[in-house]
Order: sequence, then structure tokens, then C-alpha cells
Amino acid sequence: MSDTATATAPMQRVTLRLGQIRVNENNVRQDLNLDEKFLKSVAANGVKVPVVVLPLGEDTYELKMGHRRYFAARATKETEEEQDTIEVPAYVLDPSLREAGEDFIDQLIENDDDYRRGLTELEQADALFGAVGAGMKQARVAQLTGRSRKDVSQAVKTAKTVGERTRSALAETGTYDLDLEVLGVLGEFDDDGDAVDRLLEAHSKGRFEFQVQWERDDRAEQQARAEVRPQLQAAGVRLAEDSDALPSTAEQLAELDGPDGEPLTAEAHTRCPGHVATWAENPQEPGEVDYFCTDPDRFGHRPPQEDAVETDDEADVQPTEAVEEAKSSEPSREYIKAGNKAYRAAEKARQAWLKDLIGRKTAPKPLAAFITEQLLTCPKPVAQWSGDVGRHNLIKELTGYSTLTERAKTATPAKLTLLNFAVLAATFEKRMNEVRTWRTDLTARSAVYELREIREDARTWLTFLAEIGYPLSSVEQAIVDDEPYQEGEPDADDTDAQADEDTEDTPDGASSEDTEDAS
Repeated sequence: MSDTATATAPMQRVTLRLGQIRVNENNVRQDLNLDEKFLKSVAANGVKVPVVVLPLGEDTYELKMGHRRYFAARATKETEEEQDTIEVPAYVLDPSLREAGEDFIDQLIENDDDYRRGLTELEQADALFGAVGAGMKQARVAQLTGRSRKDVSQAVKTAKTVGERTRSALAETGTYDLDLEVLGVLGEFDDDGDAVDRLLEAHSKGRFEFQVQWERDDRAEQQARAEVRPQLQAAGVRLAEDSDALPSTAEQLAELDGPDGEPLTAEAHTRCPGHVATWAENPQEPGEVDYFCTDPDRFGHRPPQEDAVETDDEADVQPTEAVEEAKSSEPSREYIKAGNKAYRAAEKARQAWLKDLIGRKTAPKPLAAFITEQLLTCPKPVAQWSGDVGRHNLIKELTGYSTLTERAKTATPAKLTLLNFAVLAATFEKRMNEVRTWRTDLTARSAVYELREIREDARTWLTFLAEIGYPLSSVEQAIVDDEPYQEGEPDADDTDAQADEDTEDTPDGASSEDTEDAS
């Protein structure tokens, strides 16, 4: 095709050398923003989208649209002579059909975000996945698009895992501004529509990381339970899926002694008619169970005996009002499980956020003042955990350094601030390791030494983290507000209804009467 175009139509497609094109001095764009990905793409593909020019005569043209493409193409060669020989596709306008000021209107229409939309992250991932699916190697896709092979691989995986169910949920909520990392997580739960809905809602509230951890923990728990159920069944152990369905007389074996006064183990209790398992209140591993006796008084068990001999006067002492009040206000087991689960998920998400923060090169401005204040006042977390071995292990996890002192020798002032913060972070996190920190009930307060003080320290820590950008989960927000954790707590009506059911049903679905006969 000839370099010279005869204007016989409003717009004609030609191929021009860059040396034939003159830059329009009236172009309003101030920043070309020739980023690395764009430059790599032009270097690998050449200019794909035609520029738009106006003939000046003598085989020269004025550039009207496509200044970024023009300069990106020139950037692929070092010398001006080489640059002038680069060929690009172009549309040639008919000068006779142009009106005054139209150049500026064209620039606005071509570049205004209100008139054009780039592809979303998911649409880009679909395009990359489509190229690979058509037979192009990922390395070649990366080369042609200016992306890294890692980015291409992640995008292809995301497009493959995000199914129609998740795509429909995104369309229904009008959520299109998600990055590949978030989309990848949604793809991870594509087989669970409810989980996707919860994740999208959490993302809209700024609590995505917490919800991701909660969903992963929940999935691991459900998968483990699916394996444990047949094991318990094969061993002849009854399982109470809902621990609140246990009779009011039920006691955990850990709180009982056998007839011989020895601690009661699950193995020793297996033959007891009241032997039952339920999912653990605070599992250390997914699928863990706690063992109960449904009626220890009836089946000959008793609480562990105190070492001191009880006097006659002590035998006459009645339970105090505080103990009675604690028993009456004790929350349901399922509520405690839900709260423990949320607290542990928040702990994992929070420490992941801290690890990311500590790994940065610069520290948020409030950090130095907070560090100084804590060192000067030396609150309980700092005083108690500064020299603890467990704290050292947590510092290693948060910083990634096994020997912090060696790293400190070469650290910049900003990095030193972050390393000092890591030490304080470890002390507060160790202080909050008590899973019942989220609880406000009297039962928890009577069981955990200094629970009020632990909550106060947790409130100080979480409040500061929120100030520097950490998104509090609902269970953490309840601690900051010094309010009971509400999410997951059954309504009063539901509790009453459950109480009625508990008088009729046992964990395995048999009636109370049947259980008595069996025992």
C-alpha cells in the first residue's frame, strides 16, 4: 500500500512511517503515562489500533489521535533514524469535512472516561484465558501483553475458577471493580454460593480479609467433620451436632472424676450410657470433639475433689450470688463456638495484616509515638511478654527474620521503627491469645484471670490498629466498643424454642424417655 493516501472518503486506512507524522502542538494531553506494561506491549505487538491523522501535503501528516501509541512506538528504537522507519496503521481524515474546533472535541471523545470503559480485571483475565485456550503459550501471552508470566498464570487460573454462579452474583450486585486477588478468592469458593455472597458483602464493608479467613476455617472444619463422623459412628460414639441440644445435666469429661477418683478420660468413659461427643468449643485442629457425660450424677461421676479437706462450716456454705448469677447468664455452647470461631479467624487475618505492614519500607506516622508511649508506660502486655519465648516465635512470623538484631544493624530509620513496632505487636498479640477475650459474660470472667484487664489491653491495641488503617471485624469492633459480640448470637425467641426442644430430644434424636430406658 502506498504511503500517500488520496482523500476520496471521509476516512481512509493507510500505513505510514513515523517519520511522515508530525505531532499536533494543540494536543491537550499533558502526561503520556507510558507505563512499562504499555511499552512492552507496543514493543512486542507494534501499534495495533490505528492512529488518526490529517494530511499536510508532501507525504506528511499531522497527528490528531494516538499520541500515546505514537510515542510508545518511538520508544521501541534508540535512534531517531530507526524510529522514523517504524510503520503504523493510520486513518486519514478529509480536511474538507472538518470544522473549526473539531480537533479538541475529538480528543475529548477519544479519551474521556465517560465515553469509554476499559476491561474489568475479570474481563482481562477472560481474554488472557481465551488466548491460552486457543493454543498460545503463556510465555507468549505475557510477551505480547506486557505482563509477567506470573500475572498471566494468575489471571488464567482466576478466569478458569470463577464460574457462572459467581459471575451471576457479581452481575446482580454490580460489582465489577475487583482485582485478581479478590476474584481468585471468589473462584476458590465458586461451589458455595452463600460463601460468595458473604465474601462480596464483607468486601463492601471493608472486612474481606477476615471473611476469607473465616470461610477457609469453616471449610476446613466442615471437611474434617465429614471425616470424623464415620469414625465416631464406627467406634459407637454418639455425636451431638448441636451441643445446645445436650441435657442441662451434661458435663464435660474434663470437669469430672471417675468412680475411683481418677481423672475421667474419653477411653475410660466409653461404656457409660451417658457418653456423647460434640464439636469442640475451642478446637485446636479442625474436626476436634469434646466428650460429655449426659448425667454424671446418675452414672456415678463427680467433679474433681479439692486437695484440702472440707470442714463442717465449709460444707454448709451455699453458692454465692455471683456464682449463681454466672450460671444463669452463661451463654449457649453454640454461641460460644461461633464467637470463638470468629475470634480465631480475626486473629489470623489481623496478624497477616500486621505482617504486611511490618514488611513495608516506610512506617505510618503514628507508629513512632505509639511505640514511645508503650515503652514509657510499660503496660501489662509489654511488661509480661517482652522476654517470653513465645513472643520471639511470633516476632519471627511477623517479620520473617529469625535474628532480628542482625537485621536491625543494617535497617533504615523507617525500617527500625517497623521492627520496634513488631516487638510491641508480638506482646499485644500474645496478650490477646486468650480465646475468651471477646466474651463479656460472668462465666468467662470467673474462669479467666484478668479477663477485664485483657479486654482493656485488647481495646487499646485494636483501637490503634484501626487508626492506622486496619479494618476491624465485627468481633474486634465489639471489643473496641466494650459491647457483647452480637453476630451469631441466637435471638431470644430461638433460644426459648431450643429450650423447649431440649426437654424433648437428646443428641441422637431419641426421646428423653428412650434414653432413660437405654441407661
